[in-house]
Amino acid sequence: MVEKPAIALVGESLVDLVLEGESPLTFTGALGGSVLNTATVLARLGYPVRFFSEVGEDWLSAWSEAEMARRGLNPKLQRHPGPMPLALVRLDPEGNARYSFHRSFQAPFLPEAGALRGVGAFHFGSLFALEARTAKGVAALLEEAARAGALLSYDPNLRGLPSPEERARVEAYLGRVDLLKLSLEDARLLFPEAPLEAVRRLPSRLKVLTLGPEGALAFLGEGEVRVPGVRVRVVDTVGAGDTFTAGLLALLLRRGGGVLEGLDLEGLREALEAAVALSALACTVRGAGLPEEGLAAWRARWLAG
Repeated sequence: MVEKPAIALVGESLVDLVLEGESPLTFTGALGGSVLNTATVLARLGYPVRFFSEVGEDWLSAWSEAEMARRGLNPKLQRHPGPMPLALVRLDPEGNARYSFHRSFQAPFLPEAGALRGVGAFHFGSLFALEARTAKGVAALLEEAARAGALLSYDPNLRGLPSPEERARVEAYLGRVDLLKLSLEDARLLFPEAPLEAVRRLPSRLKVLTLGPEGALAFLGEGEVRVPGVRVRVVDTVGAGDTFTAGLLALLLRRGGGVLEGLDLEGLREALEAAVALSALACTVRGAGLPEEGLAAWRARWLAG
């Protein structure tokens, strides 16, 4: 069996509190964060993961760190004074989430240098990559990953219209990464006049757009591939995009050295179909997770051999 390459990821970690009732307010809690969700799926698929993030100093931070270790994320954490960040989540009738973030960290994010040796891919994104206090640390990891020859992957995962400073950071990342994964909503926020054509012209070698229940669209060089969605009974959509990213990276990294070198449209179609199938599976359960039986069947179909 070919040894799987290590994947480094950097992003926020927080505790998702999903609203269950309003009189009184009741919540169900789980460890979350966009990139952390991607890291969790990759670890469950057997990839060695190195997850860079932050925690506080309260009991919830200690629980979160233990949960990361239990998931096999090999966490590389900076500790800040203060409590663990929270995301309050309210689901609409279709299972789509609305978030209220509560984050207290103020000090700069300063990751350990030299920790990316031997990684095959580096993935980052979401709110963590947009903050002024974390941008320098993210850039340092990105530069180290580039020197290591890793596949560089970015998911903006925007939560609203970016400020001018945030847009400048996004644009800087777009010029550096090999793989850009974004949702149609992200594209509309960044390029409201002509989102698809604007994404097509971006410098990243591979651009992938998720289209919700309509599937996914990708641009590779002058080529284009579109695959349909997979119809499932949706419980909620929390973590579906993050799961798509994990499936896409898993299929691309299965190719071995170069990853995108020699990738043709047929190979890209297979990767997109696999990623769409995995993200659909994530919609069949509550929260950012995957049913074990379904994940085993997906692995047997797409990663066997």
